[in-house]
Amino acid sequence: MAAALDELPEVHAAAIRLHRAGIDTAGIAAELGIEVEAVAPLLRVAEAKLAALLEAPDPPENPGSPRSGQDPQPGPEPGH
Repeated sequence: MAAALDELPEVHAAAIRLHRAGIDTAGIAAELGIEVEAVAPLLRVAEAKLAALLEAPDPPENPGSPRSGQDPQPGPEPGH
């Protein structure tokens, strides 16, 4: 789950981490610099995004893509 949290926008990840650490709504608002009334909606959105990340299947690896860890195969040089 930590990897999925790292994929979220920072404010969403921070809200979830603070909430799961037992910080109350006022504390989360103060830490994030937002209004207390904004915490509950922010947490709902953040939790929904996290759930979507956790449920999504891993995308198939594409050899040569930056995430695959492999160098792309060189093609023919243009004009040859």
